[in-house]
Amino acid sequence: MIQSKFLKSKLVLGMFFFIATIVLTSMQSNDIKDIDGRWDYEVEAADDTMTGEMTIKKSDDNYTVQIETTQFGSLELENIVLNNNVLNANIDIEGNSIEFEFKFDGDSMSGSVSTPDGDLDIKAKRRKEQ
Repeated sequence: MIQSKFLKSKLVLGMFFFIATIVLTSMQSNDIKDIDGRWDYEVEAADDTMTGEMTIKKSDDNYTVQIETTQFGSLELENIVLNNNVLNANIDIEGNSIEFEFKFDGDSMSGSVSTPDGDLDIKAKRRKEQ
C-alpha cells in the first residue's frame, strides 16, 4: 500500500515535470525573427543624442551589421552572435573594445553600447522600405 502511493506520487511528479518542460520549451522559442533591414538609431550620451543608420544583412547563417556614425564614419561590427532575438557584437575603435547588445522586437530594437567611459542606451526603429 505504501509502495503504491509512493509510485503514484512519483508518476504524478514525473508527469508534472514533463508537462512543465514542454510548456517552458515552447515559450522559449529559438525562432529568430527577421532583423534584416535599415534601422534608424538613437544613442543617448551624457551631453548629446547621436543618431544615424544601421544596416543589418543576413547571408546564409551569418549577419553583417554596419553602423553609420558622424564621429567615426562607417563601422562594421565583429563577432556577431544572434540568439533568441538578442544580437551581441563588438568592435575595436582607437584601441578600445566596444560591446553591443541589441534586443529586437518586431520593428523595434533597444539595447546598450558598452564603452570604456560607461554604458549608453540605444534604440532603433526599422525603416519602412518603399
